[in-house]
Amino acid sequence: MTARGVEGRRITARRHDFLEYKTVCPFCGEPVGPRFVTREHSDVPPNPPYAASVKCPRCRELYEVVFSDEV
Repeated sequence: MTARGVEGRRITARRHDFLEYKTVCPFCGEPVGPRFVTREHSDVPPNPPYAASVKCPRCRELYEVVFSDEV
């Protein structure tokens, strides 16, 4: 794990873009989507799933995608 901290491991994306694999890994730029989710989080508002932990298939970095319709 790199020393980027929590903020460096959290991105915001439109849920529709994530489902269509239009969201990219912040570390290597690889397109990611629901297939790479390791955990869904329900403690981040507004609608479930609110966020998801993702493991990039290329660089293997772990990070969190927070869903928003206002990105």
